[in-house]
Amino acid sequence: MEDLQLVFAILGGVAILAVLVHGIWSIRRQQGNNIKDKRMPRAQKKHSPKVDSEGFDEHGISEVRVVKTSEPKTSSQAIEQEAKQEPILSPEPENKRVEPVIEPQLETASEEQLDLGLEPKQAGLFDEEEAIPTVENVSEAKQVEEEPQELPDPYDVLVLHVVAKEGEELRGAELLPSMLTVNFKYGDMNIFHRHENPAGTGNVLFSIANMVNPGTFDPDNMEQFSTPGIVLFMRLPCHGDALRNFSTMLNSAEQLADDLGAELRDGERLPWNDDKKQDYIRRIKA
Repeated sequence: MEDLQLVFAILGGVAILAVLVHGIWSIRRQQGNNIKDKRMPRAQKKHSPKVDSEGFDEHGISEVRVVKTSEPKTSSQAIEQEAKQEPILSPEPENKRVEPVIEPQLETASEEQLDLGLEPKQAGLFDEEEAIPTVENVSEAKQVEEEPQELPDPYDVLVLHVVAKEGEELRGAELLPSMLTVNFKYGDMNIFHRHENPAGTGNVLFSIANMVNPGTFDPDNMEQFSTPGIVLFMRLPCHGDALRNFSTMLNSAEQLADDLGAELRDGERLPWNDDKKQDYIRRIKA
């Protein structure tokens, strides 16, 4: 039994020794291959291909050569060459027919026409002479448009009052901006007017006066001004549509009463109501 164990121990030691020897041999062989691989490029670099007398190697490839371009042409040489390359145009026949060119004549615009925004007239070939508006004609037309048209004597006057509440007064500092808000403009007779154009041009439709004599306003001293009420009035006949003008005046009066905390009343200073409104409309249609 002991002899058998000894045999197994010897065989195991031999096997282990064989494995170690084989491992060492494999490692050295791998290192030898790596060293050869590293030496190969150096050898290849030292090896230079054979080149024949014309500069070509065994594969028919030569070294890269740099070819110098010719010197650039001077500007004078380039111009001469371009002149040589230009085609020669054949002269046009002398007997070619030339059509007459008729140019329209423009009248010179005067300084006065430029100031008035008038464009110079282009004269046609077959147009007859037409009268060109002059400065005098334009100014006369403007005066006709700006001058208010005269109305016949009034047969009725519609009146509305905007009155401060009992024990109070309308203050000018609040009254002036309120009147300007509803497009009243200060003008003739030192009172405020509502014109056809809200900008303050055109005929007067209705007006506002102070309820206290003499009924005028002083816009420069409105901060010190106060009054128990104001009067809106519209004469009949009037410019434009009377019903529309009255509707605008009534809306303005209601707006002023709301802004100033005042009361709206009729021509006799009585409270305003729908019956009074219908009565005013009948007076307009009469």
